Amino acid sequence: MAAYAGIYLVLLDVDEWGWGVPEAGFTVDAIPIYFRLDEFGRASGEWIDGSAWGEDTYANIAETMGPWFARP
Repeated sequence: MAAYAGIYLVLLDVDEWGWGVPEAGFTVDAIPIYFRLDEFGRASGEWIDGSAWGEDTYANIAETMGPWFARP
């Protein structure tokens, strides 16, 4: 889908991987968490987690995540 062009989601199981991969620039404090990667696939330092949208409703999540994913 064109709406998701350039977006890749990777699922890491915290039970298997622990709370992040610090050597790759990923540290996890909350679940879910999304990291923005640079053009080389490295952590850019930008991230967003579930605390960004308040109550877990489709409307709240879409309002926050839509613009975040749409940014280049």
